[in-house]
Amino acid sequence: MDIYCTRPNCPDPINAIPDLDDSAFFRAVQQRYCAACTMPLILDGRYLPLKRLGGGAFGTTFLGLDLRSAKQRHCVIKQLQLRNNLAPNQVEGVKRAFRREAEILEVLGDNNQQIPTLFAYFGLTAPGFMGSRTSDPHRNETEEYIYLVQEYVQGQDLDKELRKQGRFSESDVVDIMQQVLPVLQFIHDRGAIHRDIKPSNMMRDQNGRIYLIDFGAVKQVTTGVPLKSNSLVFGTLGFAPPEQIAGKQVYPSTDLYSLAVTALCLLTGQSPEALLDASGDSWNWKPFVQISDRLGQLLDKMLEFIPGRRFQSADEVMAAISAGSSAGEMGRVFIKSADETVLAHNYRVGISQEAVETRFPPNPAPGNAETVVSPPSYPPQNQPGPTPPYPNSPYAPYPNTPYPSPQSPSPNPPLNTKPTLNPAFVTRCREELAYFIGPIAGLVVEEAISQYSPATLQQLVEILVQEIPDPQAVLEFRRKLLS
Repeated sequence: MDIYCTRPNCPDPINAIPDLDDSAFFRAVQQRYCAACTMPLILDGRYLPLKRLGGGAFGTTFLGLDLRSAKQRHCVIKQLQLRNNLAPNQVEGVKRAFRREAEILEVLGDNNQQIPTLFAYFGLTAPGFMGSRTSDPHRNETEEYIYLVQEYVQGQDLDKELRKQGRFSESDVVDIMQQVLPVLQFIHDRGAIHRDIKPSNMMRDQNGRIYLIDFGAVKQVTTGVPLKSNSLVFGTLGFAPPEQIAGKQVYPSTDLYSLAVTALCLLTGQSPEALLDASGDSWNWKPFVQISDRLGQLLDKMLEFIPGRRFQSADEVMAAISAGSSAGEMGRVFIKSADETVLAHNYRVGISQEAVETRFPPNPAPGNAETVVSPPSYPPQNQPGPTPPYPNSPYAPYPNTPYPSPQSPSPNPPLNTKPTLNPAFVTRCREELAYFIGPIAGLVVEEAISQYSPATLQQLVEILVQEIPDPQAVLEFRRKLLS
């Protein structure tokens, strides 16, 4: 039997151990060590890594075998791996996320047949390895590893299916959505957001059941406080909506947006980037596929860039799928009233929390789980807008650039305020900002002009940089527009 070494830099990870082929010896096996790097091969005294399945930004997965199971069951062994370029606070954030994945699997997997069950979570200390030799034992150098072991789903993820068989039919995509939406509702009801819905995180087993996997990006929703600028933003570009990419508060509709992108990728066979228009501020999927108006309208609503305009729960999407297909019924499902449209438009320019909760009521979680909050007003009513940046910060404005004050918000500000600035420059601002924060850039620019009425090009740029979470990106954005 071959055992796979889990040390990331092992020069020869495959270890042949013939003794393990003897079933009588199999259950009494003692610890074995990698011949190339001395890494312990039997994890937690029972799990044998057999082969590498794949890897992501922060982890590698292996197909494993459980020595202590009656039928020598297979399992998935996931090892946390940390990049060397992470700051200390980011390292701690990744570790917390990995532990949170284990906790989520332990809580959710035992109560839902479409979420893998957690078998174990543990750490391992091994002698250090410097690429071609082990560390000096007298220096007491060690390396720390963290693992979780979960149920193995025998099947294929939808990304591999897409590459193998090509585009999915509309009926197959609707079936996938109808299988995944109840799982999302189950997760959201317990105060969690998955944050990484995509084809490769959906597994179809041999019986056609869809499993939702990879809970490493799960966020427990507790408050509306956005992430700090030096925090890691989990998720996948293209599938993650604007609020997630910008490091802001996420909602159940965040997962619904990603599910809609997943549906379009399966229907068209295209990447998310290919389905966005050139400016990056609208979806342009219709030239790639012909589907029913009913499904098209549903996906368009799930793909709204502002969270408040989307369906607010997986249950709402399931109800829309189940609704009749006549024009009258579809109108009731998809056409918003005028005041709801205004609320959605004003999501970022300032509305009262009471108004938000009237239109988008919070979804309380049962038991002691945290409550999933509704989209908050941004910025809150009667509070200032972006704070003028600190001196010596990348966010500090250029010299002699006065920072404009926000205009007093009106209950219903005009939806189409025309900027007095050079239209070509405004368009360029939108295009450059979209590179850093995604498709929501067009709306951000429009509302910056409407709310702050910048008198100069420099003032507009200084307002927009407040929306870019990365200080280095701020400098690059400013250089492109003002140099």
